[in-house]
Formats: sequence, C-alpha cells, structure tokens
Amino acid sequence: MLKLAMAISVSLLLTACLGHAPRDAEPNAIQRASILSKNPLGITIEHSTWGKPIAFRQADEHCASVGKLAVYLGATGQYGPDIISSWQCAKE
Repeated sequence: MLKLAMAISVSLLLTACLGHAPRDAEPNAIQRASILSKNPLGITIEHSTWGKPIAFRQADEHCASVGKLAVYLGATGQYGPDIISSWQCAKE
C-alpha cells in the first residue's frame, strides 16, 4: 500500500511540474523562459517548448509597457531543447 501511495505522489508531482505552463506561471527549470534582449522596438526570448505561454506573456507585457502590441515574428530552434522567439512591438 505504501508503494502505491508513493507512486501516486510521484506521478502527481511530475504532472504538476511537466506540461505547458499556464500563461501566468513563473519560469522554472522545465517551463523555462528568459528574456535575451528587449527595447521599444521588440523583444527576443529564449524558452523551452513548455515555457512558450510564459514567453508570449512576457512579450505582451513588455510591448504593452511601451504602449504597443506584441507581434510574433517567429522562432528558431537551437541544438538543445530551447527555442529563441522574437516579437516586434507595433503600434495598435
């Protein structure tokens, strides 16, 4: 019975840490998103596949802070598991 309880606990823990992050989540070791550069014209963010919603939120927040709308330009895959995405801050 104890082994079953441990297996269920581990499963729940992994389920909570894995998968796509909610848009309002903070980045963590698996759901990563880190700003590489930003200015009033745009933003570039390196993120994991599971951290993509966080990256989109960060881009929206940055562009809104300069009174503009974030427009997704695209992504570039890296040799590792991360992706680099870029957004332009455009007038509404």
